[in-house]
Amino acid sequence: MEVGVVRTMTNRLVAGVAGAVALAVVVLPGGTPAGATAGVTEASDEACLVRAATGRVQCYPSADALLEAVTGEPAEGFSTTDLAAPATVAAIESGLAGAAEAPGFRAPGAPLASVVTAIFYDGTYATGAALVMEAPGGCDDDSGVEWAWPTLTPEWRNRIRSGVGYARCDFKVWNHAWYDGAAYGFVASSGYFGALDRAANSVRMR
Repeated sequence: MEVGVVRTMTNRLVAGVAGAVALAVVVLPGGTPAGATAGVTEASDEACLVRAATGRVQCYPSADALLEAVTGEPAEGFSTTDLAAPATVAAIESGLAGAAEAPGFRAPGAPLASVVTAIFYDGTYATGAALVMEAPGGCDDDSGVEWAWPTLTPEWRNRIRSGVGYARCDFKVWNHAWYDGAAYGFVASSGYFGALDRAANSVRMR
């Protein structure tokens, strides 16, 4: 899907994000009631893309910049929260699937990924800077782990606070590298990581 098309669907994107955030509230154990905004802070518009096959992270100053780099189409007026909308995820996946070899983005010999498996945020409830996790495929219905990041990059350790899963992937985060220490998950999405708030260092998806 071209970003130019997505940009004409602003109201739908906002509705899609609202649905994703509402889902995040539902899966929280115990705590924050639906519609709560406590803990939501003004944060960076940075948007990063990390590849499962290589672990490489490419960061952009804004959601617009990430969308333009991935799709090759102009993007204007998108926030990092908009990245969580299904239509925007589809645009990212379409751009990745159709992208040519791009120096500085795709590692030589690495397979071209085309599926967004999760988006993590450094603010609660899908706000703030975004970390888009993408992989060559999604997840299935068994309990086996499809994708794993034994350690997040230094810029994203002890930083993420919320997340939304895609491509049938649930995620689990751990306090330490190599899936050690306290953990939170597996969940399809979450607006707040509780005791793991700003304390996650490794991730698995299934």
